Amino acid sequence: MKKLTKTQFVVVIILSLLSALEPFSIDLYLPGFLKISQTFNTDLKSVQLSISFFLGGFAIGQLFWGIISDKYGRKIPTIISLLVFILATVGCIYAQTIEQFWIARFFQAFAGCAGVVIARAVVNEFYDTDQSMHVFSLLAIIAGIAPIIGPVMGNFLINHFVWQSAFVTLFILGVVCLISVVLFLPETRIVSTTSSKTNMAQDFKEIVQNNTFVKYTLIGSLTYSILMIYLANAPYLIMEYGGLSSNMFSSIFAFNAIGLILGAWLANSVLSRWYTVEQIVKLTVYFGIVASVFFLIMCSYKSTIELMLIPLFFIVLTLGVLFPTTTKLALAPFTTNSGSASALLGTLQLTLTFIISALTNIIPLDLITLTGGSLLLCHLLYLFCYLFKDKKVGEYE
Repeated sequence: MKKLTKTQFVVVIILSLLSALEPFSIDLYLPGFLKISQTFNTDLKSVQLSISFFLGGFAIGQLFWGIISDKYGRKIPTIISLLVFILATVGCIYAQTIEQFWIARFFQAFAGCAGVVIARAVVNEFYDTDQSMHVFSLLAIIAGIAPIIGPVMGNFLINHFVWQSAFVTLFILGVVCLISVVLFLPETRIVSTTSSKTNMAQDFKEIVQNNTFVKYTLIGSLTYSILMIYLANAPYLIMEYGGLSSNMFSSIFAFNAIGLILGAWLANSVLSRWYTVEQIVKLTVYFGIVASVFFLIMCSYKSTIELMLIPLFFIVLTLGVLFPTTTKLALAPFTTNSGSASALLGTLQLTLTFIISALTNIIPLDLITLTGGSLLLCHLLYLFCYLFKDKKVGEYE
């Protein structure tokens, strides 16, 4: 891989901050749910509803900022989105009712998700093929670290200060991101004489007609679904079924997150020496199927939690490999409309995750078997994705 220049390295740091903004916005305030419910004199379900408003803003915002950044460039929309994020965060701090809090969280997600969408587009435009794989892996590592640091930092802040301190921290992070973008982020969008004449429907039509994008977006979406299934069921699996303490749960959760980081490192620094990116995805999919089969067998026979955690670790490790590789391959065919492609990729991830979660919740199985079966189903669906012909992948690997 060609060594990063000083400017490229600075851009990596900025993109890492932008990518961390959204996961921190989700994880940092979770330990304060009880205090928030007391402040607004409401129940915990109403506070939990703020996550739904956040995810709604996240889904809608991705499409909006992807289109806007393709039309007006990467830098100006990022600056505007960060200004809106900062204002929405102030709204969270000074909200007087739970309804005001919901609205503020919606706009916080709507604006904050621009960093995730535009960061992927910038990587696709600003770095060469080998460098982009490296940077996508770094962003995947950031995505793995944030869920570890977020709840721990949030727990510290809320235990020592008021719950609003979590949002003060987000406000400071937003300001740091804004200053960094204004001073150091270059405009990376490739100017096209035809881009201004292209409407949203035409953009998305061209994107979904690209088999490479469809193939690797589906695989990446299934990868995100597996992560959400794991996050949703890990507390029950480890503490309720396994009988382990909350401290042990935190340790296991952190250890598995290290597995996700290790997977991103393997994809970028080890496997890439011998295999193309497409081959890495294919090998990882097969490895994930084997790990999920073993996990389902242990779930079916109600094995001990210690044995279950072994294949579960390797399942999480495969996610670390697939997040950067599928993102790179899905966005590689696009130049002028990579922002729209990045937005569509993120929206499809959320949509497919919602559908899979809804379907698994209505299946009449015990939670342990259901978790194992859901993970195996997602891995088997990987194989279906390979039915899509991928003739162009060799052109950009």
